[in-house]
Amino acid sequence: MSSYCAKIKSNYKRAQAIGSTIVLNFFLNMGRIIMSELYFPSLSPVNSEGDGPQSTSELQGALCGLLCFNSQASRSEWYKSIFEDFHPDADEILDLTALFDDTIQSLNSLDFDLQLELPADDAPIASRIYAMTQWCQGLIFGLGASGLTDDTELSEDCKEYISDVIGISQISADESDDSEDEANFEELVEYLRMGLFLLFGELQPVDTTNGQTEH
Repeated sequence: MSSYCAKIKSNYKRAQAIGSTIVLNFFLNMGRIIMSELYFPSLSPVNSEGDGPQSTSELQGALCGLLCFNSQASRSEWYKSIFEDFHPDADEILDLTALFDDTIQSLNSLDFDLQLELPADDAPIASRIYAMTQWCQGLIFGLGASGLTDDTELSEDCKEYISDVIGISQISADESDDSEDEANFEELVEYLRMGLFLLFGELQPVDTTNGQTEH
């Protein structure tokens, strides 16, 4: 895990040299990790089936991947375009709609206030690391299901971010060291937030003439 943190610090220094205002604002907002009150019973091991999402973290990650390619996705039925084996009930659909609304609003916000769906800060570090890896798996799945291919035109920074997300998704929570990984975890989460905004901004550019996202 520490190797990824070293790489992130290197990327941050490189971003400073480039002078990216977006990246610098991300790091000014570090440490804000909150778990929402959304709850999806159908994601529990007892109820989940097939290749559907396994947690809210994975679900949000997949949604972020979808929005990077289709910011105009249906707010009430977005999950159908990426998950075949996810069958939420009526109450869960309301929460899925709320998750969509909060996520797209945050991705379009100039305050960079998107929060990853992760356990609260007082949860065991191993459980937070595991949730982070699930978020990463969801993001990669959502990107792939929504159209990302080897031929997709991306900047080198975005390609490196996606590669890092794949690497972070493979981190083992069983190898965590509470004393060291607490700080490393926060850096990794902030890196994921930072890179997501960069990726979203590249795939969903804003038309500066009228402030609308180009499609």
